[in-house]
This record gives sequence, structure tokens and C-alpha cells, in this order.
Amino acid sequence: MADWDLGQGFAHKKGKVETANAFEAFTLYLNLGTRRSQKQVATILNVSLKTVETYSKRYAWRERAAAYDADAIKKRFKEVAENREEEHRKAIAKFRDDQARRAKAMGNLAELMLDLTQEKMQAMRAAGELPSEQQLSNLAKTVATLSETSMNLEAAALGVDELLETHLDE
Repeated sequence: MADWDLGQGFAHKKGKVETANAFEAFTLYLNLGTRRSQKQVATILNVSLKTVETYSKRYAWRERAAAYDADAIKKRFKEVAENREEEHRKAIAKFRDDQARRAKAMGNLAELMLDLTQEKMQAMRAAGELPSEQQLSNLAKTVATLSETSMNLEAAALGVDELLETHLDE
């Protein structure tokens, strides 16, 4: 059996070392990609096909190229997975920011409704009028609903923060 290193060539355990010409040919073969062929190498290097076939057999080009390709595919899959994870992280962060913005808007609306309700009540009192129980009930429900919605949106945004910090960092 033999050991090889792309940067240093191929060495048999018996002590035979890949020649510079053979290693140059192998490097070209490797760089031709998935459609590589010994004939292409022979043509590009202007050597006989027989010479390239001898190099290929002696220095296990197919096995070495297969190992190289497998490693390249593994790296590419890892890169794609990392990119997907980053895009997912960005989408979750955007969702969190949108939820926080909505929570603030709903909270501001609840405060505005409460202020308007107080002003209306004061104006009615000053004019000697009193709101009906139904009016009071509807106003209270509206303010409570807006406040609750605001709190739920903010809680969702905070929950997303926790998700980003714990689960996606694993």
C-alpha cells in the first residue's frame, strides 16, 4: 500500500517516490475535475497516453482523485450547511426585531387609547355627562387587549432572543 499527500506527491512504502513529472501530471489530472481523463492529461502535457497510463497505475491516480473528490464534496456540504444556518439565524433575528417593533407600536397605541379615554372621561364629567356602562366596558376591553397584545409580542421577541443565544449556538 502507499501513502500520499497532495502537496508532497506519492510515496510507496517500498521507498519509491513519485517523480516530479508524474506528480505534475497527477495534479493536472486532479484539477480537470469530474470529467478528467488520462487522454486529456497526455494531450495537455504533450506526452504519450502510455506514459500517463503508467503514472496513473503506478501512483494510484483513481483512488487518490476519488479521495480528493470525496473530501471536496464533504467540505462543500459543510459550507452549504453553514450558509443555511446563517440565513436561518438572520431570518429569526429579523422576526425578533419585527416582533419587538410591533410590541412597541401596540404598547404606544394602548397608552394613546388610555390617554384618550381619560381625556374623554374628564370632558364628559366637566359637561355633566357620564359614559354608559357599555362604553366603559368597551373602552376597558380595548385598552386591555392592546396591552396584552403588546406584552405577548414582546414576550415572543424575548423568546426568540433566548432561542438565538442557546439553541443556534450549539
